[in-house]
Amino acid sequence: METIFEQILILAIMTLVGVVAYKLKAINKENANGLVKVIIKVTLPLLIFTTFAGTELTDEIIINFPYVFAASFFVVIVLFFLSKITAKALKLDAENTALHNAHTMFGNIVFLGFPLLDALLPGGEGLIYATIFQLGHDTLMWTWGIFILNKGSQKKSTQNWKHLINPTTISLIIGLIFLSINIKIPDLIFSPLSKIGHTTIYLSMIYVGSVLAAVSLKSLISNLRSYILSLNKLIFGALILLGAFYILKLAGIDVPKKAVIVSVMQAAMPCMIVISVLAQEMGLNSKQAVENIFVTSVLSIGSLPLIYWLIGLIF
Repeated sequence: METIFEQILILAIMTLVGVVAYKLKAINKENANGLVKVIIKVTLPLLIFTTFAGTELTDEIIINFPYVFAASFFVVIVLFFLSKITAKALKLDAENTALHNAHTMFGNIVFLGFPLLDALLPGGEGLIYATIFQLGHDTLMWTWGIFILNKGSQKKSTQNWKHLINPTTISLIIGLIFLSINIKIPDLIFSPLSKIGHTTIYLSMIYVGSVLAAVSLKSLISNLRSYILSLNKLIFGALILLGAFYILKLAGIDVPKKAVIVSVMQAAMPCMIVISVLAQEMGLNSKQAVENIFVTSVLSIGSLPLIYWLIGLIF
């Protein structure tokens, strides 16, 4: 618990730097989008590649892989049904229903999840499981997620399954090859690549801060949709997944604790930032998208330690 509180505080300080940078006009909408491209196309792929390439393949990782991958699919499906229920209760129109569904289903598993899990499970193992979860999560995001957003949009997105072929997935595949056949990279090459990759954490939180700085606090007070969404995104989905793992435990299937920690914590992450960019592109309610990100990110400061405590209590 001390680790998670400390890590959230560290991330909050990094985010505050992003807020200050936005207020000082060091970051605006244009160069913030450029920052995202640097993260997605350069630093994140290097982080994933060096994490896999610098890790020794163990029996534990092989055993945990299917649990984490299956959990990513399971929780997205669960969150979809929860979002359908709450969207109907809130009487949302087609546009806002699509946004409500997508933001409930898909979380900030990279920008927040990666640094948090790297702190909770140091040595690279947390990042490996987090990347496995991301593989399943992103497969659904760039297929099913785009389909859902398109249903609520008058402007059809050009994004589709081909988006899965990107520097992130390519680095994952190459990293898996290096991991599986135990290729060693000379430290002279590996060290700078790894250090550049780990700037993902800092750049990501600065970007999150710049996004949150643009949100009007006044409009958040009366925004019931974001708070209802937060219950599904931060609490209910993660608890259902944790319950599923507990049922497996009762049935005699001993799921490794590290697989449970990564899967449930990733399931409890706040809303995915990229969806706000897609909402803008597709003519959806981008203001609501940013407010969803802000509310869930702030509330996750309290919900993530709670979920982590429950995992420890049960497992």
